[in-house]
Amino acid sequence: MALRLAKQLGTISRGLSRRSLSSTCAQEKAVNAWNEWDPLEEVIVGRAEGQRVPFLSPDLKAKCDQNAWKWIEENAGKSHTPEIVKKASGQIEELCRVLQGEGVRIKRPEPIAWDKLGTFRTPSVEDGGTMNACPRDGFMVVGDEIIESAMSWRSRMFESHAYKKLFTDYFKRGAKWTCAPYPAMGDDLYKQDYPFDDHEARVKLMTEGENILTEAEIAFDAADALRFGKDIFLCLTQTTNRSGHEWLKRHLAPKDIRVHSLIFNETHAVHADATFIPLKPGVLIVSPIRHCIKINDVPTNKWDWFTDRGWKVYEVPAPAYLQDTHYVSKWIHMNVLSIDEERVLMQKGEEPLKQLFVKLGMKPIEVDLQHCNGLGGAFHCWTLDVKRKGKLQDYFS
Repeated sequence: MALRLAKQLGTISRGLSRRSLSSTCAQEKAVNAWNEWDPLEEVIVGRAEGQRVPFLSPDLKAKCDQNAWKWIEENAGKSHTPEIVKKASGQIEELCRVLQGEGVRIKRPEPIAWDKLGTFRTPSVEDGGTMNACPRDGFMVVGDEIIESAMSWRSRMFESHAYKKLFTDYFKRGAKWTCAPYPAMGDDLYKQDYPFDDHEARVKLMTEGENILTEAEIAFDAADALRFGKDIFLCLTQTTNRSGHEWLKRHLAPKDIRVHSLIFNETHAVHADATFIPLKPGVLIVSPIRHCIKINDVPTNKWDWFTDRGWKVYEVPAPAYLQDTHYVSKWIHMNVLSIDEERVLMQKGEEPLKQLFVKLGMKPIEVDLQHCNGLGGAFHCWTLDVKRKGKLQDYFS
């Protein structure tokens, strides 16, 4: 009888163990991220190799400063110099080592040699690929869902191919995977009468949330969005139109997430993360030269929408080390990545910015990405946080 009882207890114990394990596995999600600051567990880091200079199509022309047009036209379709690519690759490898040292798992996209593939032709356009560098631009994670954005860059039409194997793996492990309707990028998506050389006309368009894009198709870059839990701010820029905002708003409404449109005072406006970035709940760093002028088409005095709701806003100091490149301005120094509410990855040598983070009670972790800036972007751009340890919360109630 004692033996039978022991066996029964053993069976019950093993059954409980299996159920507990099953419950644990069910709770373990392949991807999970609701904001920009919860403890980072897994991240995709872009690649420097295989990049080439894009053609100066209308969409790129609107994004770049006129001083860069000549260089882009002269080098369009060519590889970036081997020295720059080698140095940028080395800096990205160092970034991966630092992240791993902080306990973060690293994933990388498939290498694609866009510089060797020549041009591609679709029914609407002929262009060529350009990069695998910035996963943030084309993808976002909201909860357990990967969302591929509807990018309007002609040269980046097939960039998602570098991520297919990664996302398929996440899908097989339970992640949701949604692709926004990808635009055909015909001429009707871009204003044919866009006032490239008329600054006042560009400013007037910008204040209404209009840029190079028409509303012919849905278009938005994931990097135009910043996640604050139940609130996401999607900037209307040279890469995001109102149709893109409306698609994301409708798509995320069932998750009880509010998607706000935001307009800031920049005629070359591209992406949110060199204008404002939340470091942790209640703390926002912002550019002193670019600021918010409208949220949901309601005028706001700079960042008052946030301060009125209890957030503290800090202007970042001017860049001390970085310089402008053909693709990004030196203000890319504020494009940082929070590992959690205490640790933040930042550009090495930007001492004034480092001191601001120390003042805010954070631990700045310095890595040099200077050569990566010349290929486009910095810490936030070159990474896609696919897993953070946290739950959906409301930070503005």
